[in-house]
Amino acid sequence: MAGPMDRLIRAVERLSQAAGVVSAILLIGMVLHILLEIVLRSFFSSSTFVLDEFVGYGVAAMTFLSLGYALNEGALIRVNILLGRTTGRPRIGIEIFSVAVTLAMTVFIAAYFWRSVARNWRREAVSESIAEIPLWIPEGLVLAGMSLFAIQLAAYLLRLIAGDRKIVGEDTESLEQVE
Repeated sequence: MAGPMDRLIRAVERLSQAAGVVSAILLIGMVLHILLEIVLRSFFSSSTFVLDEFVGYGVAAMTFLSLGYALNEGALIRVNILLGRTTGRPRIGIEIFSVAVTLAMTVFIAAYFWRSVARNWRREAVSESIAEIPLWIPEGLVLAGMSLFAIQLAAYLLRLIAGDRKIVGEDTESLEQVE
């Protein structure tokens, strides 16, 4: 791979890794909040009254923020019906097509979230709970996750187009034998 592309891929990987760390921190925060809620309810007959809301926001943020990292680590669930039965150029073509379609869908969804975040920011919309969380915050975390996923998909697509065949599970030797 070329130098600039190598640097781009490493930067995207670092961004995805950072988002994965944020996801882990959110998980720890949710566990601590649940434990606090258990102690408050069990010993003090009290509550924070926002556990379900915060855990819901945390799960959404964790899910989307970790998508890029999961893609980079090969941890996303994939249906390999076609890829498992093809080799060489057809396999890479199918992979490029799949990644391009996924990237297009991800950008479309991220654009929708961008509009929603901007609208909630302008309107100063808040949640209907006692916490009155500005809605742009949880939606912004989802938007950040979708954006990072789109960037990771674009980097993955660039690697495919550049001929990095290791990422589709084929090494150069097996491709040379087929071609």
